[in-house]
Amino acid sequence: MEETIAIGLDVGGTTIKAGLVRRDGTLIRHAAFDTRAAQGPDAVIERIAEAIRSLLDGGEPVASIGLGVPGVVNNRGEISYPPNFPGWGVVNVAERLRPHLPAQLPIVVENDANVAAYAEARAGTGSSDQDFLFITLGTGVGGCIISGGNIWRGATGGAGEVGHVSIDINGPLCNCGARGCIEAYIGHRYMATEAARRLERDPDSLLHAMIAAGKELDPKLVDEAAVAGDMFAREFLAEMGTLLGAALASMVNMTDMHLVIVGGGLSHAEKYLLGPARRSLQLRAIKSISLDVELRVARFSNDAGMIGAGLLSLVLTGTV
Repeated sequence: MEETIAIGLDVGGTTIKAGLVRRDGTLIRHAAFDTRAAQGPDAVIERIAEAIRSLLDGGEPVASIGLGVPGVVNNRGEISYPPNFPGWGVVNVAERLRPHLPAQLPIVVENDANVAAYAEARAGTGSSDQDFLFITLGTGVGGCIISGGNIWRGATGGAGEVGHVSIDINGPLCNCGARGCIEAYIGHRYMATEAARRLERDPDSLLHAMIAAGKELDPKLVDEAAVAGDMFAREFLAEMGTLLGAALASMVNMTDMHLVIVGGGLSHAEKYLLGPARRSLQLRAIKSISLDVELRVARFSNDAGMIGAGLLSLVLTGTV
């Protein structure tokens, strides 16, 4: 029996990750390509096509193509104003790709957080659960609601935007235009800026020496300092984790979810970020949820987008 394989792509603002995905969620091989987002939609579409063609060159029997992309994706597969993609309005990526690819291959397009959550639902941390809230901690804060084992998209495909749950209507301005969104506290850019501002008042922090040694101040470096014993870093991450838990509590109270799965680069800050987030979540969730609510770390980490996009394309095209 011929093996069922899909191409899954995770299209980010700086990098396109593309891989061959088996039906069980394993990656056969994968590669990364510069997105060239600053050059506009045509350049990005061509780069996506190049990534797909590079994987097709191996001769494996590819049945479908799945793309995980930033921004809201509607039921027609149109992306609306994706963040960090200059010059984009509403673009149907599948239609734009077809002239560059073999005509017989079906193409499925979905939001990047949604496909990452789908990977966890089908073959990852959430594979034994039918219902959970997924959140990804990266440049921004993305999210997805998995209900009955499937992505719950809402009326226009924008459901599950955890990053834009406001925890303070007078809080910092978010990139979306609102104030106090959790993304405006724990998105990588915001978090690094706030850490730098506070560091000026704490000359004894290990982070000063780490930065002087040429390391970039970002959330991963803050976690590295916390693990090394730096109190500034530990207290800073604990505060961010407490805020994250408050936002998650609002979401689980609204959706009656008893499981939260955290992915993205910061999901490995288990002790100093996610520990306080768990406590904050349990403290603020309503009693019927707080008694058994769980926060788990995603299995697939940075490969989740590729794997989920590939698996979703196989399912939606009827291949599996």
